[in-house]
Amino acid sequence: MSIKAVIKTTLTMWAAVCASAAVSQDVPVISVINVKTTDPQGYAQYLADNPQIMSSLGAQAGGTCLTVSGHRYPNQAFAWTIFPNAATAFRAARMYSLAPANPELDALRQNVSSEFYAILKPFTKPSGWERRFQMVINDVPGFIKAATALEKSMQDAGHPVEIGIFMPMGAGKTKAGLIDIRIFAVEPEIGGALAQHVLSGQHDRAAMGNMQSFIESVELDTFEDCKQVFTAE
Repeated sequence: MSIKAVIKTTLTMWAAVCASAAVSQDVPVISVINVKTTDPQGYAQYLADNPQIMSSLGAQAGGTCLTVSGHRYPNQAFAWTIFPNAATAFRAARMYSLAPANPELDALRQNVSSEFYAILKPFTKPSGWERRFQMVINDVPGFIKAATALEKSMQDAGHPVEIGIFMPMGAGKTKAGLIDIRIFAVEPEIGGALAQHVLSGQHDRAAMGNMQSFIESVELDTFEDCKQVFTAE
């Protein structure tokens, strides 16, 4: 992709952020720490039992996700925290990077990498069973509109799911126009029913086709089992 195309795509992504901020001055940001763990339950429980880890950073909520399929590395998982805006998220990242070592936490996981995600399309579903995509999108505002329409068609067909859309920030080597998409199903049975709905061709093909017209490529496709372990009081 040419430099001109990269700049155009980046400006389009920021336009989507500005559009999402039209109602609220702040765009929420999620901080993610990718880890390796052979004890995902123990890792999640430790964070739940020690809420000061996330509360001291100013997080509004936080939890963990275990990658079930589509792993980029063995024993893949991550911890996530939500902040009201980028400034709060970036300050928390500095605090975390300067914090003293925690031997108990270190024994449960090995840090791999970290990144931020601006929330372009909000969601209300709690953490649970989620399908995650990373896609290169040629028109982010158009994609968000199309995904919202597809989401409604799924809900109208009796599938209580939501689609969240996120813009990576500070994610290391990546591609221009890369967007993170999550289908929140909460329970695996709900996710499975939706998959069967699409596989059997019962879905709204026009809505699906419209959304797919904005996709240049699919770079990642995983299923994740997530759990919220912290909520600010």
